[in-house]
Amino acid sequence: MEDKIILYPSNWLYNAGVVGLLKVLGNIKDVKYEIKDGSIEIQKKGLNIEEIFENWDELTKNKLKIYYKGKKGGTQKYYYANQTENSIKEKIKSLLENNKKEGSKRRGFNIFCSICGASEIVNTTKLQKKMLTQAYGNILLASARTFPNSYWMLNPREIICSKCEFILMCHHIPFITLEGSNKNEKIEIFINSPSFTLIIDLNSFAENLLQKSKEYEVRKILGSSLLQWAIKRRTLLGAWTMMNIEVIVKKGSIIDYFDLPPDITKILLDYEIASLIEEINEEKIFNLILAGKFSELEKANYFMLKTILKLKKKEEINKNDPITKYFTKYNDLQYLRKVSLILPKLYGKILEKIGR
Repeated sequence: MEDKIILYPSNWLYNAGVVGLLKVLGNIKDVKYEIKDGSIEIQKKGLNIEEIFENWDELTKNKLKIYYKGKKGGTQKYYYANQTENSIKEKIKSLLENNKKEGSKRRGFNIFCSICGASEIVNTTKLQKKMLTQAYGNILLASARTFPNSYWMLNPREIICSKCEFILMCHHIPFITLEGSNKNEKIEIFINSPSFTLIIDLNSFAENLLQKSKEYEVRKILGSSLLQWAIKRRTLLGAWTMMNIEVIVKKGSIIDYFDLPPDITKILLDYEIASLIEEINEEKIFNLILAGKFSELEKANYFMLKTILKLKKKEEINKNDPITKYFTKYNDLQYLRKVSLILPKLYGKILEKIGR
């Protein structure tokens, strides 16, 4: 048996499962793992089935308001349908053992995992349990005997290997809850990308942002998270990674996908531009950038200069003045003077970045 578990990025469902697994392991003393862009390596030493299950069940109870501890049945309508304490522990055991490699002399069917692509030999009895069904999410997946789920473009005949079973059952944990326009509407989001490092950071930034307000729109959450990444990490991302950053939005049984236009993503991930936006610290300016209305920055600068002259003359700025469209602190002469030096530079950097 190998002494570590190595996980690679895949689709968003699996990636969310990996992040959820790390949250489960995060409550276990002395667990060691290393997060890389291309993989995550988890040391098996110190891991045991009981402790992992207890932590998973506690997080599940907090997130879904259901629990599996002591369950021997009666979970048909649970998020992970028809699962019991024992069946979940079996999946944890399979993840920790993970010793059924290609080339095994065991008799049975040679299956290939739809998630990670690994091969595994299984007997006829276990083959049915390997189907990717509502056991791994009754909202996302289909019944083995009925129809493919339209939200997750797989059909009931897709196969999952022993290594991926428990990981998929952690995918609910990292989703972040928002408040919709309707207070009874539950909206959950998860930011996905081809990089584990980026996924973990962006979701952490989003979670911190939402501690201040649960009413942020998805566009602003993603934009603000990208901004924080650029400022704190100062890391250049490849074009492929930038093009594949998306937000998974769950609204009950509806799954939506949201991403920002490539130009906006490119701008927000530029350290110099992100720092200037942060220094200006004006939500209205940030909203213009998120909307791609870059030419409005010129107008904002024009009205700002006019306002500075008015304030110097001790003129009162009323709420109908054009400056109020662009700035909240439009009566603060010192602030406007500072921003008047930053905004033209920001506009120039944005045009340079997008090649205009």
